[in-house]
Amino acid sequence: MSLNDWLPEFDFREYHERVVRAAPEKIYRAIPGLDMRRSWLTISLLRLRELPWRLARRDFKGPGFGHTLDDLLALGFVILQDEQPRELVFGLVGRFWGLNPSIDQIAPAEFVSFYRPGHAKVAANFLVRPQGADRCLVSTETRIKGLDAAARRRFRPYWSLIRPFSGLIRREWLRVIKQDAETNFGS
Repeated sequence: MSLNDWLPEFDFREYHERVVRAAPEKIYRAIPGLDMRRSWLTISLLRLRELPWRLARRDFKGPGFGHTLDDLLALGFVILQDEQPRELVFGLVGRFWGLNPSIDQIAPAEFVSFYRPGHAKVAANFLVRPQGADRCLVSTETRIKGLDAAARRRFRPYWSLIRPFSGLIRREWLRVIKQDAETNFGS
């Protein structure tokens, strides 16, 4: 399976890639250890994203907005596929826009068939494609599907606002993975 199997049709998409000079296994080991607290840019953008909730005096106990893969899982993301050392796919369902977001807790087996009016699905991946000896193209793609016209209409302005920042975060993900795979795990 691949990202295409989990969310083949989508309304919104973000894609980024980077060449990493390391073997696929070394790159793949860097993905679960990805810790975005090492990126001042990502920390700043995630704090900006939390601002509406903080201003609304919502309780912010918990992991915050996904500094690590474990944090994303605690927020409601699920691992859909872990095909080492090629692809990691994770997903989320809910209404995650606006001041009162909601996340539906689902099992991975429920992701493809999940349907609830007013909700959306997100599927994202890290894909490692060898490009010769100890050199790979590493990409991350995020796809979002509004499950009905109302969800697409509500998500569109939110996506227009966050997409540039979402792209910056994803490029930072790839930068940190590259740094870790090329230094901490060798090449």
